[in-house]
Formats: sequence, C-alpha cells, structure tokens
Amino acid sequence: MLTPDYIHVLYSLALVLVAIGVTVWWRIPVTKEITLGPVRAFVQLVAVGYALTFLFEPGRSWMIVPVLLIMTSVGAYAAAGRVKRLRGAYGVTFASILIGSAVTLGLMLALPIIEFEARVVIPLSGMIISNAMNASAITINRFAADMRSHRLAVETSLSLGKGWREASRPFQREAVMAGMIAILNFMKTVGIVALPGAMTGMILGGAEPLDAALVQLIVTFMILSAMSVTSALTVEFTVRRFFTGSDQLRADV
Repeated sequence: MLTPDYIHVLYSLALVLVAIGVTVWWRIPVTKEITLGPVRAFVQLVAVGYALTFLFEPGRSWMIVPVLLIMTSVGAYAAAGRVKRLRGAYGVTFASILIGSAVTLGLMLALPIIEFEARVVIPLSGMIISNAMNASAITINRFAADMRSHRLAVETSLSLGKGWREASRPFQREAVMAGMIAILNFMKTVGIVALPGAMTGMILGGAEPLDAALVQLIVTFMILSAMSVTSALTVEFTVRRFFTGSDQLRADV
C-alpha cells in the first residue's frame, strides 16, 4: 500500500460516490448524511492526528489520564443518548464504561502486556472505550425494553413472593448477552470471514503476519474483557431503578 497523502484521500472519495449512488438509486433517505459524513470524518481525524502527534511527544505521559477521562465522558454521553425514558442513564453508562475500561487497561499494564506510554495506551484505550460504549448502550436498551415488554411477568413474580433481583434475573442475563454478542460473534469468525482491523493495519504497515496475528489476539481478549465487565455492570447499575424501595415495579419506567 502506498504511503497515503491528501491526494490519495481525494482519490478515495470515489468510494463515497459509490455509496451515494446506491442510496440515490434505491431512494434511501441518507444521502445527506453520507455527503456530510466524510467531511466530518476528515475534520475530526485530521484534528485527532495533530493532537496525537502532540500527545506522543516524550514527557507527556501525565496527559494520558485526563485524555482517557474525556474519551470516557464522550463515550458515555453517546451511549446514554441512545437510551430513552430512563433517568440517570448517563451515570450508568459513565460508571460502567469507566470501570470496565479501567479493569481491562489496568490488567494489561500490571501483567505487563503494555507499557504506560501515550503512543500505546491512548490508541488501545480508544478501542476499549468504543467497544465498551457500544456494549453499554446495547445492554441498557435491551434490559429496559425487556422489562417494559414483560412487565406482567415481572409483576407476577413479585406477587408470588420473589424479590426484585430474582424477578428480573432472566432479563438481566439476556441483556448482558446482548451487550457481548458482537465480540462473541467476532471470535467465532475472526481470521476466517475477514482479517480484523489491528491485524490488517499491521500487515499493511509491513509487520510479519504472525506478529500481527498475535497482537490481534491480545486486542480481541482485551475487547472481550471490556465488553463483558461493562455489560454486567450496566445491568447491575440499571436494574434497581426499575423497582421501588418496597420491591414494586415502578410505573414511570
């Protein structure tokens, strides 16, 4: 692959034109989003490129934690924005993403798999937080939807003497599974259906395929850890909000 520059990015807009052509032909109302999306992506990624160049300079490790907190806050806000009719959703997503990401990154630093350097920690944390964000959003939406659609079943369980946790446990499990489904499906097909992003990037950068495969394994296990912890915590922080102090199902959720 050629070393990319702005001319190559300009050439690659031909791929965007393909997508626009498909949406116009099929009259899919997303042409505006597809047209504006590349502009937004260009501005954001170029800005991030310059920012990372600054952060990766020697002696700036002290900036890692503040940057990760900002990334977590933005990810939690995006995840909470997908949740409807649940008060305090941001607190749930922020706490679950923060803890899930911290546990995963902390283990990688402690074992040690990686070193505490901005060039390593920030890119990997971006992968951790983005996947944890998706897991949290899917989990909380699935749990809330199941609790609302199965209200009668939950209230019946409560009337039979079950506590709030036992009455909602089947829906807790389903929600956690939903939050993890992406990484579970990925592990079933990785290397067979497609070469994943980290591995592909390393190969395009000139790394040996086996080295790239080993790095991809670490990345896969890293994402599995983050998504599983985040999904479980999202349910744990959400479930009590559906019940009153006397173990009754709330009417306003």
